Amino acid sequence: MNDIKIWKYIENKLMENHSIILLIVVNSSKSSPGRAGFKMAISDDKTIMGTIGGGIMEFDIINEVNKLLDKNELVGFFRKLVHSKTGDGDKSGLICGGIQTIVFKSLLKSDLPIIQSILQSIKLQTSGLLQIDEHHFTFSPELSIEEDLLFSSTNESWIFKENIGIPNRVYIVGGGHVGLAVSRIMSTLNFFVTVFDNRSSVSTILENKFADKIIITDYNKINEHIIEGEKSFVVIVTPNHNGDKDALESVLKLNLKYIGSMGSAKKIKSIFTQLMEENGFTQNELEKIHTPIGLEIFAETPEEIAISIASEIIKVKNGI
Repeated sequence: MNDIKIWKYIENKLMENHSIILLIVVNSSKSSPGRAGFKMAISDDKTIMGTIGGGIMEFDIINEVNKLLDKNELVGFFRKLVHSKTGDGDKSGLICGGIQTIVFKSLLKSDLPIIQSILQSIKLQTSGLLQIDEHHFTFSPELSIEEDLLFSSTNESWIFKENIGIPNRVYIVGGGHVGLAVSRIMSTLNFFVTVFDNRSSVSTILENKFADKIIITDYNKINEHIIEGEKSFVVIVTPNHNGDKDALESVLKLNLKYIGSMGSAKKIKSIFTQLMEENGFTQNELEKIHTPIGLEIFAETPEEIAISIASEIIKVKNGI
């Protein structure tokens, strides 16, 4: 969870000599509106970026933080919030059930180099470890923990750790109207967006201001540009049969969280037959492809198709 907008907001405010209090949801139950990793930054100029779950809970916490900022109080503490009228912990004012724990940490201009190091790691897609406790706010490039996020506490101390810099990545193969629409929506979901196409002058490629990277290459060579792993998602929406086949052939052997391919049942059956008979892929290998791509919402326009694709990716990402 890289929240580049949050870190950029903090960088800008610190450069302007404002004080910040950063809030991070460090653990939560499934019924909690604030999920682990949610972040909100509040500046002493009363501007805000991000969310910790919304509602009366967030409203009350914003007011509390603004009072701390007005008093120039430096803070470093955590609070367990209970979303019900019963149970151990502070009552949040919500009644949806569950709990969430929030860390509160002051940031000053002296922390600016750390924020800039975080932003650099996100830009380069390299790992780094954020660590926060009552007295410290640090970032260690090239370090990471097995879990993306970890919080632990005792009666005397607490520590929060989070892997930063390795974003969820979506690789969109095909830069046409659907590729453009998918780029737009995935860019709003904190994914690093890469678009592949074998054409350089298509209008939808030229219009695409949402992709972080556009690579012009043959579809059968896209594997040379893809980072494997649990954070990598591939969306195949090329304009023709051969493009889809070449793209699938290129990525099927990779370790990826998701591969989705757009096309009719007849088209997909033909491509699968070719991949098995001409390229030696097995039925088990082909079964990991999500096709027809996207959740079934009877989408028709490129924008509707993009929403269905994004919905399926979110479902897979969240392990549902």
